[in-house]
Amino acid sequence: MSGLNENDIAILRRYADSGNRELYWNYLAQKEGGDGYGLLALGVVRNDNLPGQVANAYAQSQASTQHDRDPRLDNRVLSEREWDSFGQTLLLRDVELRERWMSRGKPELALNLPGRDVQVAHDDAFRQHGLDPNCWTPRILLDATRRKHGEDAAETVWKDMLNNEARGTRRALDTTGNAFAAMPWAQASMYVAKLGAYELAMAKEAMPTNDPNVIGMQSSHHVYSERERAWYIQVEGAIPIRERNASVIDRLNDTRELRLEQQERATQFHPDDNYRTLIDSPKVVSNDLRVPGGETATRLAMGPAHADYPLYQQVRGHVTALDAKLGREFDETSERMTLSLVALAKENGLEWADHVVLSDATGAIAAGQRVFVVQGELNDAAHLRASMATDVAVQAPAEQSLRQLANVSQEQQLQAAAVIQQAEQDAVARNSQSQAMRMG
Repeated sequence: MSGLNENDIAILRRYADSGNRELYWNYLAQKEGGDGYGLLALGVVRNDNLPGQVANAYAQSQASTQHDRDPRLDNRVLSEREWDSFGQTLLLRDVELRERWMSRGKPELALNLPGRDVQVAHDDAFRQHGLDPNCWTPRILLDATRRKHGEDAAETVWKDMLNNEARGTRRALDTTGNAFAAMPWAQASMYVAKLGAYELAMAKEAMPTNDPNVIGMQSSHHVYSERERAWYIQVEGAIPIRERNASVIDRLNDTRELRLEQQERATQFHPDDNYRTLIDSPKVVSNDLRVPGGETATRLAMGPAHADYPLYQQVRGHVTALDAKLGREFDETSERMTLSLVALAKENGLEWADHVVLSDATGAIAAGQRVFVVQGELNDAAHLRASMATDVAVQAPAEQSLRQLANVSQEQQLQAAAVIQQAEQDAVARNSQSQAMRMG
């Protein structure tokens, strides 16, 4: 029989008490027989898929207007740290309900909480933080269904919401149908339209919250330069400008510190936790509007319009030749090596690639342990080169290399912007000095 056992509860309790949101939901997401709630929650924690992004945006919007619905509540715009605190409270309410079902001898319900329990956990957590319980996206629909059709029907709606079949298409259709089945036509239309508006906005604008150095939305966000220890605001289509507003910088620093704390938490596994691989948040069809996956993402990122496409083509050609020399076909492993080397070359200031070569055998070290990308002739002492472990190059996921490449490009843009800004300031200073001398 599927369900939780006492060891599972002990692990979850440890994670809940320490506020370890990612490992708590990661554990439930990978537990055999799980209903998908853990996966859905991971998307909210990371803000890295459309359902999670919509849920977070909806909650923030509802909190900012909650006084209009309940005069006892103040309108709130919560910081990322405040939302993290709410999420930690939710863990405590959630694990309490799972412990209760275990004490009643219902391990299957401890694993897959009834929808009513999930709602109770959210209601309690929202109220504890001075927030309207309707900040939880499904609540209005679940309550409407419960009033009109009863608890069993509400439970069916909840299970529909956890369905990620066909990459979320089924869930979207079920939500629309359930809304019109439970609400008056005007209310259902407004509810569905509001969710649709959030989906469109988030598909275009939202960014994951797991990068401590990039904070904001797609069209306007801040980027942290670790070298300069400074923040730059990046508006789509414009040159990055250094952030000077002290209050904004304080907020950004706090958010960055929080994300670094979250990254550290995600490494603090319970000794008995066997799920040491962090499972990916489920992607939905709508995510394709912004972030194509797998091989599609690689092709788009390295298309002819990409600034690094010439370098990519050079490296890819050399890797293809290396494969042929070794008697193998270019494959996904070759593509991963190609992208790893493009990112490596960019990071080390190489502008083009004349060669890709494997290391020779030296003493007890076998040949091919490292791979080199070289700018210039091999026999020219002035050539530029960079190297990395071959096994790392062929195993690094394509998405990781593309992110690394994007980060390097951003860093170089920030450095260029800083140089321009400094030159402008120097010019102003020289002009001021010249005018002062003339006046003197």
